Amino acid sequence: MTDVRTDRAGGSSRAGGSSRAGGSSRAGRFAVVSLGASLALFTVTGLLGPSVVALTLPQRAAWRPPYWWDAHPPPWLVVTLALTGLAVGALGVYAGLRALSAGWTPAPRRLMALGVAGVTALTLVPPMASGDVLMYAAYGRIAARGGDPYLTAPAEYVLHRADPVVAATERPWQTATSVYGPVGTWLQQAAAWLGGGSTHATVLGLQVTNSMAFVAVGLLAVRLAGRTPRARARAVLCVLANPVLAWLVVAGGHNDAQAVVFAVAALVVVRRSPFAAGLLVGLGGAVKLTVGLYGLALLWALRRSPRATAALCAGSLLTLVGTYVFAGPHVFDRVLAAPSFVSSGTPWRLLFGPLYLFVLPMPAARAVIAVASAVTTVLLAALLWRVVPPAVREPVAEAMRGRGRGRTADDATSDPTSDPTPEAVRVAAVLCLAWVFTTQYSLPWYDLLAWAPLAGLVAGRLDSMVLARTAMMAAAYVPGRVVDLPAAVGFVTDRIRDTVTPLVQIAILVWLVRWCLAHRDRPPTGDDVRLRSDRLPSAEGAGSGTP
Repeated sequence: MTDVRTDRAGGSSRAGGSSRAGGSSRAGRFAVVSLGASLALFTVTGLLGPSVVALTLPQRAAWRPPYWWDAHPPPWLVVTLALTGLAVGALGVYAGLRALSAGWTPAPRRLMALGVAGVTALTLVPPMASGDVLMYAAYGRIAARGGDPYLTAPAEYVLHRADPVVAATERPWQTATSVYGPVGTWLQQAAAWLGGGSTHATVLGLQVTNSMAFVAVGLLAVRLAGRTPRARARAVLCVLANPVLAWLVVAGGHNDAQAVVFAVAALVVVRRSPFAAGLLVGLGGAVKLTVGLYGLALLWALRRSPRATAALCAGSLLTLVGTYVFAGPHVFDRVLAAPSFVSSGTPWRLLFGPLYLFVLPMPAARAVIAVASAVTTVLLAALLWRVVPPAVREPVAEAMRGRGRGRTADDATSDPTSDPTPEAVRVAAVLCLAWVFTTQYSLPWYDLLAWAPLAGLVAGRLDSMVLARTAMMAAAYVPGRVVDLPAAVGFVTDRIRDTVTPLVQIAILVWLVRWCLAHRDRPPTGDDVRLRSDRLPSAEGAGSGTP
């Protein structure tokens, strides 16, 4: 009788495991379908041609991408398509991450293929939701023709020298000079030189550059995630196959990936060469200074090794200072002198309006908000420090395999037991998350800065919070251009951006703080993660591992 009961219990356990595995597989398939549907909706939005969402590209050559049909879609249609794509894409990422936690074991390479296919499709249609790429094209064209985009705004340039690329700049950037680092400007200049005076061709060059950088960020995030299929699949879902990020960075044509790719590469190489990591962080800072948060994370991770710390600092200074000095000191001044606006969609927007309307003049109100934002960032980083889950760490035996002897104890990067990469990834996630959640000037495509290190962490509740924040901010900027909209469409989009999104951001921030406080006395460790993983169905039990 005892044996019978044991067999029944074992059969029941196996049946329960099989049921869970089957459920996770179905959820995984649903996630993949949602990801593909989201990317298809975005692509269709671009293929419909110039609209309030998709850009108009002068000097079109029909044989050359980006491609589109002149369908003249109504504003309500393209806005609805974009918002639906964001909702479906966010649901797909959420479902995929939940399915992974429940035991789904997809093939990471197939998820990568889905992500690359989506990025390719979005590269072949006009940029959408933002006119920033036309601004980049103008700065590159000014530089290519011997001008200085840090001193000359597009509107000023076309007053003295007619140029179709510069003239295509949209509001409100016609009167704005460049605030990007010299490496970013050199990439824009290269695209303008290859474009040969064609707006269509110059934008294509910028799109290809941005898309390649985004794919590289996704692949590097997978590299940081280690070798286990589930961790790699999680990294792919977080970045490369994340339709919300693809919409923001690739479809939007933003250059954030050009900065983040250097910073994530620095995390990958720091174990072998802190000096090379410093060089890469410096190059990223020469595109956008915000990647300096990665530099702080690397500095903290290497703090136990004076030699590695010195090498990191030397590499950073060499490229960062070298590029800015080569471009001219005024470039650095212009980057630092960028106005401290308070962007729509952030919680600070609700405070900023009454503050400058009834209490303080606008400059003083901006200064107060900037100080409050900085203090809040530090406080949130302190809370996140104790609760952000650890980075995925490869087994020490695996890391030691094939290593030679004779390395000094001072070299932190040579000892696999003191690999600085996991700590650097975790600290980068803490700093970047605190910044994107609390800075007074936060745009949705800035979130790539935080998603890249988040992809290398152990899964947790934090994923849902970041996804909700990014998706809501993305919805707030549909469209993100200064264009005339019908009254009804304009009313809806304005309310999403100025009312709904700030309130949702506040709710997410409260959720995040409460979560941090609830776990403040229980620092995250890898032990809990391993115990949870042991309870999950095995790869063999999960069955269908293909998306």
